Amino acid sequence: MDKTRNYYKNTYHHLYNRGANKALIFYERENYLYFLKRMKFYSDKYSIKILSYCLMPNHFHIFLEQTTNQYPVSIFISNLLNSYVKSFNKKYAHSGTLFEGKTKSKMIEDESYFIWGIKYILENPVKANLVSNILDWEFSNAKDLFGKRSGNLTDINYVESFFQSRNNMINFLMDSSITVTYEF
Repeated sequence: MDKTRNYYKNTYHHLYNRGANKALIFYERENYLYFLKRMKFYSDKYSIKILSYCLMPNHFHIFLEQTTNQYPVSIFISNLLNSYVKSFNKKYAHSGTLFEGKTKSKMIEDESYFIWGIKYILENPVKANLVSNILDWEFSNAKDLFGKRSGNLTDINYVESFFQSRNNMINFLMDSSITVTYEF
């Protein structure tokens, strides 16, 4: 039996999925960029507010807010993944499933965990030893949050509002001695 999903206005969710059998879902830079382009399209279309994201070679994480009851998160993620899989399958003559089942969704109700969720997501490439610093990974919103890139997928001011200040946000996210103990 499927778990009931609480998708309604002003709820926050951590979504994640990985390649079937832990296989790659992104083969090259263009794959990541296409996924991000589609994520922007569907987040705008369905009034989804992206707070943090990280695309890894074999999985992804997205922390978001559903801002309306009209368009649940499930429609956003379904359309995003269907669009990506169709493009991927066509480009690589791939057939069969790309992702490992349904996208997992954890509703985050306690605002005090928001900053920890963002940190957890952005640290994925560091913990996977792909880069030494969160700013070195191109396929997350870390550079946007730090003003190193002018991305338009994340409402940076909104994300900053979860922290005491912009400097507090930067220091918290960059501090490798602060570890995430909550499992997102």
